[in-house]
Amino acid sequence: MNQRAPLTRIADALGTLPVRGLVTTGPAVDPAAIPAPGNVLVTSAAPHRVALSRSAVTVTHAGHGTAVKSLAAGVPLVCMPLVRDQTEVARHIELAGAGVTVGRRSSPRAIARAVERVLHDASYRREARRLADEIAAETATDLAVAEIEALTGRTATGRGGMAGVS
Repeated sequence: MNQRAPLTRIADALGTLPVRGLVTTGPAVDPAAIPAPGNVLVTSAAPHRVALSRSAVTVTHAGHGTAVKSLAAGVPLVCMPLVRDQTEVARHIELAGAGVTVGRRSSPRAIARAVERVLHDASYRREARRLADEIAAETATDLAVAEIEALTGRTATGRGGMAGVS
C-alpha cells in the first residue's frame, strides 16, 4: 500500500503535538525507515488491546480491523484511507460521528489539525463510546449459534458435533 510516506507524515504530525504517539508499520515497512520525533515510538506491531486502552485517538488507513478494534475500545479515529474499501469505512466512521477523514497525501500540518479536532471535540469520543456499547451488546452472545439453534430447534450444549461458529 506504499505506507512509508503516509506513516512518516503521521509521525511528523504527532511530533508537533503535546501527545505520546505510537506508530505501527506492519510487516511491509521497516520501523527504522520512519524518522520518529522524541514523543513518537515506531514499531512493527503492538497488541491492539493494550495500545487502544491507552489511546485518545487512532490515526489509521481505515482498514476494517483497526477501525472496528478502535471503535470497540471507544477510541475515535482520524482516517487516512489508502486503498480498497478504506474510503468507505472512513465514510461510515464520519457519518457515525466517531471520527474524521484526511486525504492520503495530507500534510503533517493537516493531520495534526485533524488529530487536535478529534482530541478537543468531545462529540467524537462520545460517539465512539456509543458505538463501543453497541459492539459490546452485539458480541455479548454468539448470535450465529443462537440463530442455528433456533432453526434446528436444538441447542449446541451437550452435542458433540459442534465446536462453535464464528
